[in-house]
Amino acid sequence: MKKFILNIFSIIFIIIFLSQDVLAKEILEEDIEIAPKVFATYKANNLTITSYTKTWTKSMLEKLYIELLNNFHGDELSYLSDIYLYPDSPEGVNGLYYDNIYLQNGEYVLGENSCIKLFNADRYNTIEKIAYNLSHEYGHHYMIYNIMQKENIYYPDIRKSKYFKIRNLENYPVVCDETKKNYLYHWDILELMADDYVQLLGSSNAKKSYDYKSIDELLKEGKPLYDNKLAFNLRPQINPYLPLAADVDGLYSYILWIGGFTLKLEAPEKPKLDKIAVYKSIDNKPTYKITLQKPQTKEVFEYTLVIYPKNNPFVPYPLKTFTSKESPEVIFGSYAIKSKDGKIKSISQNLEGEYTLRLYIKDDRNFIYSTNPITYNFTELAKHINKEKPKQQSENSKDNTKPIGPSKKGSLDNIFQIVAKKQKI
Repeated sequence: MKKFILNIFSIIFIIIFLSQDVLAKEILEEDIEIAPKVFATYKANNLTITSYTKTWTKSMLEKLYIELLNNFHGDELSYLSDIYLYPDSPEGVNGLYYDNIYLQNGEYVLGENSCIKLFNADRYNTIEKIAYNLSHEYGHHYMIYNIMQKENIYYPDIRKSKYFKIRNLENYPVVCDETKKNYLYHWDILELMADDYVQLLGSSNAKKSYDYKSIDELLKEGKPLYDNKLAFNLRPQINPYLPLAADVDGLYSYILWIGGFTLKLEAPEKPKLDKIAVYKSIDNKPTYKITLQKPQTKEVFEYTLVIYPKNNPFVPYPLKTFTSKESPEVIFGSYAIKSKDGKIKSISQNLEGEYTLRLYIKDDRNFIYSTNPITYNFTELAKHINKEKPKQQSENSKDNTKPIGPSKKGSLDNIFQIVAKKQKI
């Protein structure tokens, strides 16, 4: 989340009718805030990291600084003066970035007092947990500073930038003024920019994947459906209507160019989603099987197949995470197995009406791509059930190949929560 220090647009006229003593008294009563207790600090070059929670010790702050450096950075880093960590979130956000902008001889200038505030640090109490928050907020800093340096453009004039054109945002309801009534967080241009930074230049910790199991695997392993609804390979960006950053031609080169670097990114050949076959499970409910047509390549990719209601891409459901070396088949819908004692165990995903499938493709450099979404009518599909059942994996034929980079299985606290509302990241 981005906040402004309006040095260049705010002109305040103060007419003093009271004596200086009365004015001083009012300031003392209304404006002085009690500073929170400092538990630890860490200084490196021009940057000071301050912890207001005992959860983050000095040694952890040093690791946080190293994690910061794992995000791609250039000269703009020296203009970040402070990072603050708070135990909770009085403002209801996970992070805020404060720039230090002023106008000098017709040029925008970023001062040396920009800062990042990270909230809920008691919940995000490890580097892996807080990595996305940090990367996102630093993304604000990187993008704002470098667009100003290269193009002399600042919010709300980013519509005039090359970024806006390369990202093909002209035909979308992008918001460049958060004070407008029609403001939507997931269309805020600054949030889109920070999101693109994380996808293209963020640290590996900020882009951790989660190993989602298919329903047949979950039943055989006796595990719940899943306990991580917010992993990077399920929700790689806050705006599901836009193409992923790596899929936008020229965007990676542009974001590097504004930072003073040159490099191109070539998208890989993508798998294709085949037709969906429908079978009747043991409990007489429809089981669906989709097969990927994988391209011939030696490079290993991580795949995550997701599904969501046609008109609501904000609630994706993971069907399976696997690698390009594994079987290209994914089973979903309803699935049942019969145990040795004759009992039937089942998982039911009741799919009625139209749902959309898309495949996320992640390479070994943590760039993530997407196939074009395809919508299926599952009410119609269920009318054409095949008699043949999908082959069941035996206990002795498990594939030990693991996806590239998934984080350890854990709770929802293992990943940053993205909520598509104003004031939240």
